[in-house]
Amino acid sequence: MNDDDASHILAVRRGPGANCSSIGSAVEMLFLSASAGSALLVAVSALLEPDEDDAPKPEAPPPAAPPEAPPEAAP
Repeated sequence: MNDDDASHILAVRRGPGANCSSIGSAVEMLFLSASAGSALLVAVSALLEPDEDDAPKPEAPPPAAPPEAPPEAAP
């Protein structure tokens, strides 16, 4: 790079995507925060999952009575 090129540089910014003026750096941070939020949600939901002993058992309906057979006729 020669001195003529260096005179056209106005500012150099530091950080991820600092010299990018497009939306790309904002989208990168959006994906990063969405991934971190998803991981946090999974971790919290795993901690809050009820144990099998604590879960209420579903009530089973009483068994139905077998149908009565008609009396057999005597021969």
